[in-house]
Amino acid sequence: MNKVFVFTGASGSGRKTIAHRLGRELGLLHIVSYTTRPMRPTDEQGREYHHVDRAAFIEADRNGEFLQVAEIGDHLYGIKRKDVEDALATGRHVYMLLNRYGANKVKFEYGDRAVRLFLYVDKPTLQARLEAKGLPFEVVESYLRRYTEEVLYRKECEFTIENRDLHETLERVKSILLEAGAPTAGK
Repeated sequence: MNKVFVFTGASGSGRKTIAHRLGRELGLLHIVSYTTRPMRPTDEQGREYHHVDRAAFIEADRNGEFLQVAEIGDHLYGIKRKDVEDALATGRHVYMLLNRYGANKVKFEYGDRAVRLFLYVDKPTLQARLEAKGLPFEVVESYLRRYTEEVLYRKECEFTIENRDLHETLERVKSILLEAGAPTAGK
């Protein structure tokens, strides 16, 4: 049975980097979220997100099209149920990047087919990564205030991985994905 791999965890944990690298390597289908967040200069429509206006997002939500929805700041984010179902119908495994609320919703909907992988870094590493990105002080402080609450969610996930070293973490997560039924590279 194909799986729904959910990469979740604390901000700055490297989950996007790890998920996308292993997704490409193992041939997993990425379920792209929809958002009302404006496109950034580095964004490409449909790669990071499907950017839609707020009215279209709300209409789709009212129509029951979303599997899960989250409001973060002033922006809406969501995964469409049809996108997940269409991808699973291909017989391939899928992956997505979600916060804890979205991860819980996917787990509820897909039960044992859903595998949550919680990635995190220690608080000093998180602070250093956020500061290295040049984020404003208030933003860094906001992430640090939520850190403990975010990291506590790891107890609910099937797998918890501390990302101390990218190479080691990639190998650990890859072995988890393979053990859970992901195909080996090139298959």
